[in-house]
Amino acid sequence: MNARGTVRVKDTDKTKNLDVAVTGELSVDEMEAVLDEVASAHGLRLSHVTTLGRKRYPGNRHWHFTQDPPTGGCLDVTYWPAGPLMWISMRNIEPAWVHEVGQRLGPALEARLLERHG
Repeated sequence: MNARGTVRVKDTDKTKNLDVAVTGELSVDEMEAVLDEVASAHGLRLSHVTTLGRKRYPGNRHWHFTQDPPTGGCLDVTYWPAGPLMWISMRNIEPAWVHEVGQRLGPALEARLLERHG
């Protein structure tokens, strides 16, 4: 559990996961619009949209972001409204920018969601 008392996505030996506080009130399309706005402000561009573990996280959406312009590396973000869970995944093999931007993106997303949806 995290500080909010909700289940969190655990880190693995290959990936650090950063929780983002969400209520689950936004649809995946609404969340994608917020995420795209915040990511763009951090110099990221959306490169791929998919789902992650449909059995474990039914109805989720999973995004891949790269730097703009692309320099190698990928930052992953997943939103599961039914959880509700949202997390940023930073694989250990990724370049430093993924970890640096990932650590800033989480708080920026939380701030934007509070600003937009109270």
